[in-house]
Amino acid sequence: MKDLLLSFISKAYAAPLTSGDAIISKPAGTGILPGAGVEGSDIQSSVLFTRIIPFLISWAINLAIALSVIAIILGGYMYLTSYGDTEKKERGTRTLIYAVIGLVIAITAYGVVAIVTSIKLS
Repeated sequence: MKDLLLSFISKAYAAPLTSGDAIISKPAGTGILPGAGVEGSDIQSSVLFTRIIPFLISWAINLAIALSVIAIILGGYMYLTSYGDTEKKERGTRTLIYAVIGLVIAITAYGVVAIVTSIKLS
């Protein structure tokens, strides 16, 4: 029984290798990965990639900019109302620094999104 099973397995795997019909016209694995066979024009004409995703990214970046401005105002308020208390002054300073860093990151993200969405796929 074991010999019969081994001979069947060896013939089943060896047959495609010895056959002259095993010519591959496409790379192996085509169509397996998500997005395989998708052309650039399909992506450009997709509503998801041309309308929805840029809208959501733009909305998130605008929200981040608005929150950064609010944090700058709150940090400035905390700094001004510290009245010499070093702990409150440091807290206000840290809030201002982190808010400005967040604002710079949000503005940079806005620029990156504008550049990426302007790229035309062939």
